[in-house]
Amino acid sequence: MDDTEFDRLLRICRLRLDKKERERIKKDVDEIIGYFNKIDDLNCDLEPAFHPIEIEGRMREDSVEKFDDQEALLKNTKTYRNFVLGPRI
Repeated sequence: MDDTEFDRLLRICRLRLDKKERERIKKDVDEIIGYFNKIDDLNCDLEPAFHPIEIEGRMREDSVEKFDDQEALLKNTKTYRNFVLGPRI
């Protein structure tokens, strides 16, 4: 990464670094980019995997259950006219 690109990166990130920090961070960024370049150079002829482990969709059966004791359900919540009150935003 040249100095112009690095200056742009710092501007985008809204960072101001002194000379010592700048050299250290630029070296780290160059190493990270080098690692990505090594990965790009690999030829493994495989399709990208979004889920490395196959996920089996297990669905439960929905069932309706009637709950008659509304007061017991709402006794530990703040309510107003039987509506649950959430936090103020």
